[in-house]
Amino acid sequence: MKRLLLATAIALTLLSLIAGSAEVYWRQRGYTPGIIDSTDLWAQQRDRLRHSDKRPLALLGASRTVYNIDLPTLRQRLPDYQPVMLAIDANPAIATLRDLAHDRQFDGVVLCDIDGLGLWRVAWELQQPYVLHYHRQWTISRDLHRRLLSFWQRHAVIARSDFSLVRSLVRQWNGEPEPFHPYLWLDELRAGFIDFSRTDPTAHRRELEAHLAQYHGQLPHAPIEAWRADLAQIKTWVSAIQQRGGNVIFYATPISGLRHQVEEQTYPRALYWDQLGPATGAPTLHADDVPALRDFPLADESHIDYHDKVRYTNLLIDALNERGWLPPRS
Repeated sequence: MKRLLLATAIALTLLSLIAGSAEVYWRQRGYTPGIIDSTDLWAQQRDRLRHSDKRPLALLGASRTVYNIDLPTLRQRLPDYQPVMLAIDANPAIATLRDLAHDRQFDGVVLCDIDGLGLWRVAWELQQPYVLHYHRQWTISRDLHRRLLSFWQRHAVIARSDFSLVRSLVRQWNGEPEPFHPYLWLDELRAGFIDFSRTDPTAHRRELEAHLAQYHGQLPHAPIEAWRADLAQIKTWVSAIQQRGGNVIFYATPISGLRHQVEEQTYPRALYWDQLGPATGAPTLHADDVPALRDFPLADESHIDYHDKVRYTNLLIDALNERGWLPPRS
């Protein structure tokens, strides 16, 4: 028994020394720890809507919500609200809006970042795998596991799969370069940050140009009749939340340059976005109607550098408050 305990102690010591040495090495190479997103991390935030004494403020959308909105500023400026980040990079938000409409416990406010393409029925199911994971697989044990995993990821560079022993050996064997240095990252509440000084901000424009070259100069286009008809279904979800005392605010975030030009060509605002409010009964805010938001600097014509998140979030809150859409809890 003593030999077994001694062998175990020696093995754990060696393992700790190896892991510690690897951690020091990669930190010296300029790498830092970071939270890795997952369906469990999303489900953990989704669960917070049901466990708050404050009025829930569900932040729905895609990358422009994940990386542009500053949660501490929301909490400071809106003390009666509990902001929860449910936006998912590259996935429009309608499936999550539908889920909240079906959740009889939810009576908060939804701030839904959406555009013409995201409102088209073909994009409605993109967030559904996250919704299903929450309802079918989320448990107390998974919550505990995700908390421990987040602790590990927050404190250890080697928590990234790129730095696993197997991956490191394969990379060494193949003569591959070191892992990339991330220019964007998340915190445990799924709030994102982009440091454009670490990357080429024109890369997104080149990707858009390549897409346009392949698809005749347009984004995927929704036929106007079908697009407008689908708003009737969205109206039922908006009404369900409003009838419980909540609200849904649809928000078109700032975009600029080529992205703005192509969006207007493919989904002309007068024909698409301007029909959303009347058809659904929800308040709508378009960034182009707020000069400070319309002219906000966007390094890649779509997203905000993390240094500017606080200023941007304050401007957004000002616009919402001026319209009386985020009243204090009575």
